[in-house]
Amino acid sequence: MGRGRNRQRDAPAYVESWPLRALPRQRASVEARFGAGLRVYNACLGEALRRSAQVKADPAWVEAREMLRGTKATPEAKARSEAFDEVNNRHGFTLAALQSYGSGLRQNWVRERYHLGSAGRPRFEPWRRGLHSMETKIREGSLRPVLSDEGIPTGLQWGQGFVLDIAAAKTETESVELVRLSRAVQSGWRRARIVKTVIGGRATWRAQFVCDGRPPARDPRASGRVSIDLGPSMADVVSGTGSFTVPLADSLAGRAAELRRQQRHSDRQHRAGSPGCLNPDGTHVAGRCHWQTRSKSARRTQAKVADLHRQTAAHRLSTHGRIWNRLQATGVDARAGKLNYVAWQKMFPRSARDRAPGLFVEMGRRKAASAGGSFYEYSPYTTALSQTCVCGGHKDKRLSERVHRCACGVVAPRDRFSAFLGLHVHPVVDPETGELRDLLDVEEAHQSLLDRHDIGGHPASGSTKLRGSRRWWHPRHPRAVARRRARLNPGGDRAVRGKPTQPVPTAGATTVEAVAA
Repeated sequence: MGRGRNRQRDAPAYVESWPLRALPRQRASVEARFGAGLRVYNACLGEALRRSAQVKADPAWVEAREMLRGTKATPEAKARSEAFDEVNNRHGFTLAALQSYGSGLRQNWVRERYHLGSAGRPRFEPWRRGLHSMETKIREGSLRPVLSDEGIPTGLQWGQGFVLDIAAAKTETESVELVRLSRAVQSGWRRARIVKTVIGGRATWRAQFVCDGRPPARDPRASGRVSIDLGPSMADVVSGTGSFTVPLADSLAGRAAELRRQQRHSDRQHRAGSPGCLNPDGTHVAGRCHWQTRSKSARRTQAKVADLHRQTAAHRLSTHGRIWNRLQATGVDARAGKLNYVAWQKMFPRSARDRAPGLFVEMGRRKAASAGGSFYEYSPYTTALSQTCVCGGHKDKRLSERVHRCACGVVAPRDRFSAFLGLHVHPVVDPETGELRDLLDVEEAHQSLLDRHDIGGHPASGSTKLRGSRRWWHPRHPRAVARRRARLNPGGDRAVRGKPTQPVPTAGATTVEAVAA
């Protein structure tokens, strides 16, 4: 029998995390427990796949699929759902039955993805890689915090008598975070989990507690509206108080170059240590690689590659979070165009890999819901903001045209102007089809542009000069030119693009002044 639900399905929750300090004699025990969890996970996954095959082979399943779907909360949809529940209960493919077989399986992971055909067959976890986390379903599970007399967490208890101490706070900031963790755990925690992370080839663990409610705000938040025009590497943001341009994870270029060097080094070690994996022409054989005899140097290189991937992912997540904290200081109701990020992976593979614009949008959606706001994605096909002006005119532009110029006199950066128009997109019911369509309110946008001075020139203001066309990242911006010349000519002994060599600037002059001289 499954446990009853004691809280609402969509009740808010957040996660608090803190590193654990495992003693040398405890590390082997933690690894053994993760190994046992891996075996239980694979066994439960195999049983779930077997039951899924039995359900699909039942004729009642075929009859249920042929029933009318209907919309939500209609008699057709209710009858179809009851038919599926009946055949699932008959073969034990339910949450209660699978939890009785093993607590390491979640129903939606197999049933709602693989069983219904929305995802491929799930893979069994290999022993070499293992599990990354283990958690309990309820407060009375095997994982629970250990609290001191003052209510401060001092460790994580795993089973009977096995306690992992938490790491001590070393700085004042960590002390404040530890107090915050204590308040969150005391106010009410739902379940606990332990997360494994390999840093520099050595396993480390963290304790995470899922707590009820909304997380306390660390940064100020406003109740305004924010519009974002997202690109593969940049994002133009326009709110009711101002506009600015932010780069996405612009400091990952050095890590990407180092990652490429280590990957090439690992490839050379692969070719030298496993010539049987290569064809006579030097290409790799088709199928799975069986490079088993790896030297210590090759294993160290692979550990470096894995650590660089971990650092890149953590830094990208941190920079995206800081950007969204800054955006929520101007408004928690965000909106952006609904884009195809899979196409970006094909068109801009390196930028999409390093900047992760899809992850940026997903984080914004989660943070907006956590802050009590909203994240609205409008259709770019019905709005066509990059081709539309506030006068109602429409002009097709090539992707290389980065400036919006209209015959009515509006001149503005294309991405920023699109973000500004996104503030005035509203869903409208189509009288012919009765469906909601995202349309631009041209009159509202035109009236709003009369009061804005940070978007671009407007005929009402008497200025048609482009504001902000050469931003700091523009190739012809003076700062960008100075940095490029300083990088190409650090010692003053080489010419830069055919121009005479400039002397090294003195301590009293800036680089821009030296180049201008």
